[in-house]
This record gives sequence, C-alpha cells and structure tokens, in this order.
Amino acid sequence: MNTKVFLLSALILTSLNVSAASTAKMKKKSHAKKMTHDRASELPVRKEMSNISRHIRDLGLYIASEQEFVKEKNKAVIQKNLEELTALFKNVKTHPLMETQGLSINQAVMTEQLEQTTALFKNDKKPLARAKFNAALNLCVSCHTQSPGTQRQEFKLFADKDISKMKINDFERAELLYVTRDFETAITLYDKFIKASKKTDDDENILRALERQLIYFVKVKKSFPLAKERFESYLKQGNLNPTVTQEVSDWVKVLSGKSLWENFDAQTVKEEDMEKFMKTFIADDEEGPIFSATNSSEVYDLNLSSILLDYYNAHPDTKLGAKILYWLATLDKRLNDDLFFSLGDYYLLACMEKYPKDPVAKDCYESYMDDLEINYLSKEKDFPPKIKERIKYLQKLIDYKEEDEE
Repeated sequence: MNTKVFLLSALILTSLNVSAASTAKMKKKSHAKKMTHDRASELPVRKEMSNISRHIRDLGLYIASEQEFVKEKNKAVIQKNLEELTALFKNVKTHPLMETQGLSINQAVMTEQLEQTTALFKNDKKPLARAKFNAALNLCVSCHTQSPGTQRQEFKLFADKDISKMKINDFERAELLYVTRDFETAITLYDKFIKASKKTDDDENILRALERQLIYFVKVKKSFPLAKERFESYLKQGNLNPTVTQEVSDWVKVLSGKSLWENFDAQTVKEEDMEKFMKTFIADDEEGPIFSATNSSEVYDLNLSSILLDYYNAHPDTKLGAKILYWLATLDKRLNDDLFFSLGDYYLLACMEKYPKDPVAKDCYESYMDDLEINYLSKEKDFPPKIKERIKYLQKLIDYKEEDEE
C-alpha cells in the first residue's frame, strides 16, 4: 500500500460546487442549506487533516535528507512531530470517511508504523527509524491510488517554493511530492531524473522512479497507452542498464495490449458481471490469476488489484467481499514493497474479521499464518504472547480447527 502523510485531506479539501444557474428561489435555498450542512459536517475532518499536513510539512526536509534526519540538533523537532503525528492518526478512525474499507485498513497500518518509528527514534536507532518512516510514507501511495480523489490536484501539501529550498536532488523531490499526492509534479521530476541518468547510476532509484510512474499510469490515470508511450521513450533513449531495460521492455509488451477490463466503472458494474470477471481471471487455487502473463507482470497485478479495490470500495456489502480481500492480499504481496508498502496481512485480517462465516475466511487465515511463520518462526522458536493471543482470537472468530488444513 499506497499509500503511501496519508493525505486524506485531498479527498475532503475539495470545493462543494453547487450550480448557481437556477433562478428558482426554493432551489437556491435548498442548495444553500445543503452546502451549510455539508461544510459543517466536514469541519472537524478538515481541522484534523490540516494538523496532519502541518506536521508533514515540518518533517519535509528530514523525510528527504538522511543527513538531516540523523543530526542530534534536529532530534527534538523530529521527535515532537512524530509523536503528534501518531496521536493524530489514532483519531482519524473516528471519521465517517474511514469507513471505506481500504482506507480504514491503511489507517490502522499507518498508526502502527508511526508508533514503531517513534519508538526506534527515541532509542537513537535513527537510520532504522527513517527507513520505517519512509515505509509508512509509501503507504500513502497505496491509499491515494485507491481513493476516489486520485484525479484531483487542487490541494498541494508542499508549495513549489518549499521544495526548491531543500538541498535534495530531483528523485528525492519527486519522492516527497509523490507520497504527498502531488502526482503530476512528481511524475515530471521522475521523468527528468531518468532522462538525466546514466547506465552506471544506482539501479535502485532509477527502477523505483520507473515503478512509481507505472503505478501512476495504471492505477491513477488508468491508461495503458499513456504508460506504453512513456516507457517506450525511455527504451529509445538507451540510457538504462541491461537489467532495467529488460524490466521496462516486459512492461511495454503487456501495455501494448488492453487492460483486463476496458472502461471499467466501479459504480455501475453489476455484481454478477464482477463475479464473472473474477472467475475468468482468478483461479480457485494458490497459483494466482489464471493467465500466465499476470504471474510475472506488475502491470496486470496493478491493473487487477485496482479493479478489485475500486469495486469493493464502491460496493462494500458485496457477497464477493471475502474473496476480493483475499486476492487483494495475494496481489499486494506479489507486488511487494518495491512498488508500495504491503497491506497484504491487513487485507487478510479484514477478510476474517468482516466475513468470519465465509469459507474464504479460512483461506485468509492460512495465508496469514504462512506470513507469521516466515516473519517470526524463522528467527524465534515461538510466537510472541501478543501474536499468540491474536491467533487464538482469529481461530475462535472463524471457527477454525486444525483439520481444516487437510
């Protein structure tokens, strides 16, 4: 996830445009009354998101520069902002906006990440704290590319003059803008960074700049042709090393075709059509989506996850909910942290907690346990007490028994 900070303010700091064309007095009164009600209901949210934005602006330089993040003289201001930011995110869940399933999951992950970041920072493990913080920031990419406000550019967290004052390169500027939702400016800077790069430059940053653009064109712009055009231009320029060139060439091959669902409209699609789509492209076993191209393509993984999540957010009461969350987790893990912060385990938890009676909940449990075993038992002999408690809670919730594994 994005994503991937977590500026929900961009969803809610938009104007409520009401037509002034009507000349009927009653209609004008109705519009005025509606605007007053809507604005009043948004005020608490606006205030909280404004505070979150302020803390992110104050942390901007330290987000972008590792040198500034680890300096002792900056410790007090960073710690203060981290603590206050964490407290603010804990309160976000009280707002109706967070009822959107994907966003509520992101909020839980974000709070946990910020708590861990603050703890590491207080214990003078600053490089680890910054790495954890950047992972949390990347979560907004997941959030912002799934939210209904992805096309809006009215609100910018960082003014252009603020960014220009920072002693950072184009890639670092782009990262800062991208995770704070100023997609258009970020994409321009990524493009500039890649075109100025050489075959001998750091692979990691170049590939990340390319991947950020892939997410943008597939999940935000939802356009294979635009993505294809952009990546073909990089291949023609010829300044990418062989490894990166091969990766981008693979993307272009997929992008030369059509998306999995042309002109998909989550609001109007019928449940039976969505079910048919899932049966066509998603297998019932653990191998993943049926067609082989997707098993090795970030393009189709992003495309499919976007369709599933858009539909689920538009139809949260769908009978397909458990299966959608299971496959969102599967796809999210395949995309991994190179694209955006992984929400896989949190989708699995949501699957079990919201659909405990659905047979898919047991699949979610087993997938969740696989990850726990990799994360904990590979290093320790047993699970920590809190994890054991969570496992017992989940087993009871979905009525899971060991023989269910057979």
